[in-house]
Amino acid sequence: MKVTIIGGGNMGMCLAGVISRLNGYDVTLYASHPEDFGRTIEVVDDELGITYHSGSFWTTNDLEVALKNAEFIYCTYPAFLRESFIQQSSKFIKPGAFLGFIPAYGGAEFFCEELIRKGVTIFGLQKPPYVCRTKERGKIAGLMSKKPKLYEASIPYKKSCEVAAVLEDMLQIRTEVLPNYMNVTLLPGNPLLHTSGSYYYLKNYKEGQFFPHQIYYYQSWNDECSRIICNFSDEMEAVCSKLPIDLSGVQSIQTYYESPTPEDLTRKFHSIPSFYPLTLPMIQTQDGYIPDFNSRFFTEDIPFGVCIIKGLALLAGVATPTADRILAWYARETGKEYFCEDGSFGKDINETAVPQKFGIDSVEKLQEFYLR
Repeated sequence: MKVTIIGGGNMGMCLAGVISRLNGYDVTLYASHPEDFGRTIEVVDDELGITYHSGSFWTTNDLEVALKNAEFIYCTYPAFLRESFIQQSSKFIKPGAFLGFIPAYGGAEFFCEELIRKGVTIFGLQKPPYVCRTKERGKIAGLMSKKPKLYEASIPYKKSCEVAAVLEDMLQIRTEVLPNYMNVTLLPGNPLLHTSGSYYYLKNYKEGQFFPHQIYYYQSWNDECSRIICNFSDEMEAVCSKLPIDLSGVQSIQTYYESPTPEDLTRKFHSIPSFYPLTLPMIQTQDGYIPDFNSRFFTEDIPFGVCIIKGLALLAGVATPTADRILAWYARETGKEYFCEDGSFGKDINETAVPQKFGIDSVEKLQEFYLR
């Protein structure tokens, strides 16, 4: 099977390193600087303390070459790059191919209507298969926290079992099928994790203020951060309960992390080794540290995470005071107005992936999109 991986960053390198070792898969990596890559890389599993060599794979910066005759395509781009990727690649992806997004939140499926009609299957994983960190670009990929189980769904849904079987073989991780693709869009992941803590750390920040040191995101996490994210998660669960779509695969943050109270969640986050080194995006200046609002923490997880949840809440008629506070704070800091105070769309709504932008302006149309 011809496999193409879009993006030579953390996840892309790991996928190329893992899949190329297996028989039956011809792997191509699409990356902006193919000269950085040889035919093989090293993969370091930091948790198991082992290092192994990948199989042989090709790297190219020619999108047509990368996608020509590709049967199974992974897009590892951040959410804000996916629209342009889909526009550029549509003419090269053949009917019958499979195109997947890791992770799948961010509304990429809404940009894929033309591909779906063309006969391309869109699939998504609710969570990435592992935490990836590039140790040396083009040479050494690092991974840890390999998931014991993955959850996947496809559009059209009838292809989900076929995709799950391929993923299970490629990634060597048990893969189960979710009730529909919307279950992978509404995962309790980065749109909640990255925004709840950032809001707490920076809600009183003013331009010209400097922090004396780099903030370690989860090491600094406290019970108030946990209360914010639990409230946000409760709002998302309320949205799920109001929609006439099977969203039983969407877990609350409390359930996912087996932490029924905010205090339990704080202790849980402090106990996860892969969380230790993660930092709040900041820029060091000669006077101290300032927030980096150009980081993917914000440019991905708010317009392609929080805004989608808010857009769905409007369709479902559910109030979202926590999401509203985060969006209002972000607007104050960046000038990005996605929603007005009355819930109507703001001047920057077209920079998001809210379903209404694609003509999905009713619960009935939402059902039609996902339940096919």
